[in-house]
Amino acid sequence: MYDDDLDEFIAALQDVVLPAGVPVVPGLDVAGHFSVPADPGESTGAWFDVIVLRSGRVGLALGQVPGSGLAAVAAAGGISAVLRAGLLCHEDPVAALQLGDLHAAHAADVQGTTAVLALLDLRAGELTYATAGHDAPVLAATDGPSRRLARTAGGPLGASGDITVGHQRLESGDLVLLSTPTSTDTTTALLDRTRVAGDASSSCAAFAENAAADQLRGAVIVVVAELADDVPADLDVELPIDDTTTRRTRRQLEEWLTTVGATSMDALSLTHATAELVSNAVEHAYAGSDGRQGTVHLRAVHGTDGHVVVDVSDHGQWRNATDDIARGRGLAMAAGLVDELAVTTGAEGTSARLHHRLSRPVPIDRVPIRASWPEAEPLEVTQTELGSVRLSGEFGHDEVDEITYALLLASRGRTQTVDLDLTDVTAISAGGLRVLGDLVRVPSEGSDDRASVVLHAREGSPAQAELERAGIAHRAS
Repeated sequence: MYDDDLDEFIAALQDVVLPAGVPVVPGLDVAGHFSVPADPGESTGAWFDVIVLRSGRVGLALGQVPGSGLAAVAAAGGISAVLRAGLLCHEDPVAALQLGDLHAAHAADVQGTTAVLALLDLRAGELTYATAGHDAPVLAATDGPSRRLARTAGGPLGASGDITVGHQRLESGDLVLLSTPTSTDTTTALLDRTRVAGDASSSCAAFAENAAADQLRGAVIVVVAELADDVPADLDVELPIDDTTTRRTRRQLEEWLTTVGATSMDALSLTHATAELVSNAVEHAYAGSDGRQGTVHLRAVHGTDGHVVVDVSDHGQWRNATDDIARGRGLAMAAGLVDELAVTTGAEGTSARLHHRLSRPVPIDRVPIRASWPEAEPLEVTQTELGSVRLSGEFGHDEVDEITYALLLASRGRTQTVDLDLTDVTAISAGGLRVLGDLVRVPSEGSDDRASVVLHAREGSPAQAELERAGIAHRAS
C-alpha cells in the first residue's frame, strides 16, 4: 500500500470510529466537536460516543488509546465498541469500565487507555460517572462558575484497580462537559468564557475553537450536554380536508420540529414524508363519499429514545390498489426519507406511522500544523548514576523503546530499584503514561519483575499533573 493510500485509509477509518452525529432527545441539548491533525499519520486513538440507553438515560463516553497512526485508530474502534456494549448492557459506568479493563488486560494495543463515562438521568436530575485515568466531567451550573468534579479512583484501563462511581445532582440549565485533557484551570475558565446559556451547539463550538488554538498536537474532543428548561408538547391536530390541508400540515409540523431541535435535514425528510401521506388521504380517503367532509388526524411525538413518531390517520375508504406501475411512487419516496414507514388499513380507515431518529451532526475539523507552533522538544535520557535516570523534554510515543532500554541498564536487568526523575519533562503522551504505569505497577506473586521503579516529579509541573490525572503512583516535591 502506497503512503497516500495508507493516509486515506487512516482518515477513513477514523471517520468510521467517530459517531456521525449525536442524538436529539427531549430535555437535553447535546453537541460534540472533534479536531484532529490534518496529517493522518498523526491521527490519535481519541474517540467519543453519545448513547441513548433503554431506560431513557443518556450515556456520554470519551477516551484516548495510547499511540498514533493506524494502530491507535483501529484500537480506539475496538475499545469504544466494548465500552458502548458495557453501557448498553449494564447501564452502569463502573461495570462498563470494568468490562473495558478486562478487555485491555488481554489486548496489548489498548492497555493504558484513559476514559471517562457519564450517565445523565433527566427524570431523576442526577449525573453518575466514573473515570479510568481521565479527567472527571466539568459542571457549569446556572448560578455560578464551572468546576471540575472529583475524579473517581481508577487508573488507565488494563491497570485500573478499584473503579468507583461519582454522583452529582443536576438542575435545569446545568451543563456537563467532557473533553480531552487540559489543565483544570484552563478548562473551567475557558468554559465560563465561551458558554452560551441555552445553546449547547454554540457553547461546544466556541470552546472547541479556543481549545484547538492552544493545542499543539493530538486531537481535541469536546462533548457538551445541557439540561433544557422545558420539553415541547406533542403535536396533535385534526385537519379538515380541503385544498389547504397539505400546506397546513407542512407548516405545523415544521414549526413543531423546530421546537424539538430537529436539524434542517431531519425536518425536511419528515415534512416531505408526512405531506405525502396527507396528500394521499386528501386524494383517496374520501373519494366517492357523496360530499361528506372528511378529516385527517396528525400526531407527532418526540420520544426519550430520540425518535420522532408521526401518525397520519383518516376514517375514509381508500380505493383498491391498481396494477399501474406509475402509481405508488409517493409512498416509496416517503419510505426512503425516514427510518421506517408502516401503513395499515381497515374498516375504520387508514393509519400510517413514520419513525425517524433525530440526530445532530458532529463537526470534524482537520487542523494543519501551523508554522508558528514550536517543534516538539526532543526527549533526553540521562543515566546520572547507577539506579537513577533523568528525563527532560517531551515524552512522546516514539521514545518508549529508548526509555525501556535505559531503565534496563540502570536497574541492571531489573535487579535493583530505579529512581526515574521527571522534573524536566514538559509533556507526557498517552503511550508514555502507559509505560510509566506499567513500571510502577506492583509485581504479582511469582512475577519476574523483582525490582521497582520510583517516579519523581516537581509539584505542579505538567508531568506531575499528568501522573495525578492518570492515577500513577509518584513522589512530588
